[in-house]
Amino acid sequence: MADLIEVARRHDDAFNSQDADGRAAIEAPDIDFVMPGGMTLRGHEQVMQVVRAFWDALPDAKITAVDVVAVGNVVVAEGTIAGTHSGTFQTPQGGIPPTGNPVSLRYAAVKRFEGDRLVSEHLYFDQLELLQQLGAMN
Repeated sequence: MADLIEVARRHDDAFNSQDADGRAAIEAPDIDFVMPGGMTLRGHEQVMQVVRAFWDALPDAKITAVDVVAVGNVVVAEGTIAGTHSGTFQTPQGGIPPTGNPVSLRYAAVKRFEGDRLVSEHLYFDQLELLQQLGAMN
């Protein structure tokens, strides 16, 4: 079995370098991705729509995992995602125009693997904090 912490780091590195193919090589085609707000995405294409929304809004976004542990087929990471809001952030409620604001969010992610393929990711972050940092809320 692959070192799942290393596989999870490669997945984050692919986000940081905006490498959609690198992410796809790690994700199962039918990946389940759960986000705050009750959003559940199924399949690589749905996941990439949200990832691209982050890339468009925060083109310099970087994930930095600080604490990472693996138990069995699960990797849990806690860290930050940081970038500059220099592009429109597309949400289901509409676009948030760029503000130039710095964004730095704490997150936790629970990644489940089958072999070395990511089959499920549950991502946790504070949506209100994100909207405040984007300048969409006071």
